[in-house]
Amino acid sequence: MKKYYLIENDVYFISHRIKEIDKSYFIVFNCEKNKFEVHALGQMGGTYCFTLPFDMLDARTLDYTLKTRSQNLAKLIEEIDKQNLKLTKDNFKKAVNKLEEVLL
Repeated sequence: MKKYYLIENDVYFISHRIKEIDKSYFIVFNCEKNKFEVHALGQMGGTYCFTLPFDMLDARTLDYTLKTRSQNLAKLIEEIDKQNLKLTKDNFKKAVNKLEEVLL
């Protein structure tokens, strides 16, 4: 049994539309992981780019692909930093509230 199947046709034409983002992109289905993966030709160290966090190919695939492109790295890091700061503040508030409950 093959480990990967190249996705050349799909219901929403995602395998064709992803090439509008980058002509070297192609989608495979990894049978061992039961997941879709995006690969790119001409990439150093192999073709693998990322595993899609969705069970089917749809518009989310294109959005996720755009979001994870290396050209958007600075924006993505900024977004992660903002989320981490929010989580830190939320956790701090929860800890303060618990201390107040214990002390009062």
